[in-house]
Amino acid sequence: MLSRMKAFRRIALCGMIASYDGSPMPLKKPALLLTQRLKVQGFIVSESLEVWPEALTQLGGLVAQKKLQYRETIAQGLENAPEDFLELLKGKNFGKQLVKLI
Repeated sequence: MLSRMKAFRRIALCGMIASYDGSPMPLKKPALLLTQRLKVQGFIVSESLEVWPEALTQLGGLVAQKKLQYRETIAQGLENAPEDFLELLKGKNFGKQLVKLI
């Protein structure tokens, strides 16, 4: 991803559940942060709760208009939830991890 970034752009960093076990996050070509003068900034949703209702309205509208697409990983059945939860902690899911009760 870094090699595709334009100079002076910003990377918003959130959702690091895959590294909760303490394993390092691999970063290929970290020198690009310097040469492209990129800014990496973390954010936590709970720090901006005052804009949450407006954000949900805007994002919901974009999803309804198909201007914003999302992905999710769905475990099939409660019996598969524990294994899929462990996969979530390893970063193997994509988007939200859900369990479909069948």
